[in-house]
Amino acid sequence: MKNHNALVRRVLNLDAACEDLFRRYRQPRPSLGACRWLLAAVLIGAVLGAPAVRAQTNPDPYRVTNYVIDAQLFPSTHLLKAKARIDYTPTADVRLLNFELHSNLRVSDVVDGAGHSLHFEQQAGPRLSVDMLNPAPSGTASSITVSYEGSLATVDGSPIENLKVAYVGPEGSYLLYPGRWFPVRPGGLDRFTETLHVTVPSDEMVVASGKPVAPVRQAGTVTYGFQFDQPSFPGSVVACPLQEAGNAAGYKVIPAVASGADITLYLKAAHEDYAASYGEAAGNIMGFFSDEFGPLPSGHLSIVEIEDGSLAGYAGPGMIVLASRAFSKPVNSNLLAHEISHLWWPCLVSPATPDDAFLNDGLSTYAAALYVKDAAGDSAFEDTMHEISIGALTHEDAAPISLAGHLHEFTPEYQSVVFQKGAMVFHMLQWVIGEDAFKKTLQSITKDYAWKPISTDEFQKEAEKASNQQLTYFFAQWVSSTGVPQFKRTWAVYKTPTGYQVVGKITQDLDIFRMPVEVRVYPEHRRPVNQRVDMVGTTADFTINTVSRPSRVVVDPASRLLKYDDQIKIAVEMARGDQLVQQQALLEAVKQYQDVLDINKNYSLAHYRLGEVFFKLRNYNAAAEELRAALGGDLDPKWVEVWAHLTLGKIFDATGQRDRALNEYQRALQTNDNTQGALDEANKYMTKPYGEPSRNG
Repeated sequence: MKNHNALVRRVLNLDAACEDLFRRYRQPRPSLGACRWLLAAVLIGAVLGAPAVRAQTNPDPYRVTNYVIDAQLFPSTHLLKAKARIDYTPTADVRLLNFELHSNLRVSDVVDGAGHSLHFEQQAGPRLSVDMLNPAPSGTASSITVSYEGSLATVDGSPIENLKVAYVGPEGSYLLYPGRWFPVRPGGLDRFTETLHVTVPSDEMVVASGKPVAPVRQAGTVTYGFQFDQPSFPGSVVACPLQEAGNAAGYKVIPAVASGADITLYLKAAHEDYAASYGEAAGNIMGFFSDEFGPLPSGHLSIVEIEDGSLAGYAGPGMIVLASRAFSKPVNSNLLAHEISHLWWPCLVSPATPDDAFLNDGLSTYAAALYVKDAAGDSAFEDTMHEISIGALTHEDAAPISLAGHLHEFTPEYQSVVFQKGAMVFHMLQWVIGEDAFKKTLQSITKDYAWKPISTDEFQKEAEKASNQQLTYFFAQWVSSTGVPQFKRTWAVYKTPTGYQVVGKITQDLDIFRMPVEVRVYPEHRRPVNQRVDMVGTTADFTINTVSRPSRVVVDPASRLLKYDDQIKIAVEMARGDQLVQQQALLEAVKQYQDVLDINKNYSLAHYRLGEVFFKLRNYNAAAEELRAALGGDLDPKWVEVWAHLTLGKIFDATGQRDRALNEYQRALQTNDNTQGALDEANKYMTKPYGEPSRNG
């Protein structure tokens, strides 16, 4: 304990403690963020007298099991009135029940199962606390009923910043599960059954998860009912004004022609033409995932359009919600596949805790990439995985995947760690255990854990059983830890009686690294030769024979591993700059792009991005200088040329130099590159000068 106390005292100087820890455990010096995670893990182990292990979540004092919800929508006034009976089972003595509820919804009454009024408090934000007068004994099924109402008209009060996930209006209403339009336990991981009744004006219809019951019509209203009998995540509702009822801007109900799937689309009149292509694509995706993961209990799927102020896509059991911007020609297959994969993950099998979230979002991201491979081939798949790996590295050191619950959802850090790095973990796992064992793992999980949650430890056991391999090292390295390898290789060529022999060495800087690594040799006028090298530690040797003289050697050519190299490092730094621009942190973005140019001064994209930022800041001299540098650089990607000329034209128009502006627009047109409508915009400004937006606009 004396040594443990000394270690605790070292925390007072975090940098010194980090250096001490990483000397002791023979790890390379990481980022400060990663250091904090390791330091916390070691300290916990020191205090408990046990080695650091994957974080464990304390047992929940109660679990919600069922909802009975009666709701009425008043679209003309954006009003929701509802009553929700919440069935729950205590697992310990509990006096206080905590829920999340949309901030714009105000509770008027809470009663227990016997009808006794309960004290409740709505705190700042979406917090609702209910004080139980007589707490139920552990294991005894109990219930409370919450009555509430409020206006859902704008983004104000949304649980997801700047996005409407619960809205009531005359052009169509949507109440998504993340919108917390009914009381939900914090974290939203309790699986539940549901009985739902939604009353809307008589010219509307309602789409929701579950088996529908016959609508009940009264004067001016109609009530739709749904019963969902398996524990999952229903609770998303879309109310559609019907075009057939005389509303020209209403919805069309269009059955899809899809083999092996029962698909119905609910689309706004302007998007009716997308029904055939999206229905066919959805059927293909469902068929592919059924082969990969195992069949769903039901082949029915509703695809419902909502307005653009919300999430691009969201999935509940048996239904997919897509924003208007998600419909395109050709079909946005990546988004559609990602949302459809959620019918398996998490609707059928869900993460047990917030720290297991990659078993949902990471697996769905990888599932969408697998469909890209099936539909578009290996090259498109490799491009997709390369983009995912860049995203994974932008904030890889923010936290280990196993501590994802400490990150805030809908942030770049969460996206990077849970979605992108999570997807890369599944990609690497497939490489380690093989495609057959990986597929067998997922199919056994959907069978054995159907309508249940699963933890990371349970997933690991399923993968070990399917592959007959011990995988503790893999999950410790990629799920419980941060840090990625940066490979280097040296090689020499020797002449042999039958051709040539390449003898080489791979090195990287992670001491506990253990993974199979692919090495590819490119002989002259011959197909490449691949070898799988089992690497344990910082070095590994390889020997590869070829018929003709080798010209180059590449480590991990198919991007099977999450890793750094010089090109990836630049791409990651650029991605961080792009995120800063999206967050309107423009001065920080300038510094980020300048750091990229310190690595490669000839990189046209970095110069162009700097020009864009300076243009937004109205620093036209600096913008023009960077755009000229972009045109004089490597012109990678090629579209930089047309957009640099186009933006220069805008600068000259904004500064009253019309002749020079016309010259730049003409140069843009001469590229014949219409990437993102560049030529259309150039033609527009050839006719009418670019008008600088007002500073308040």
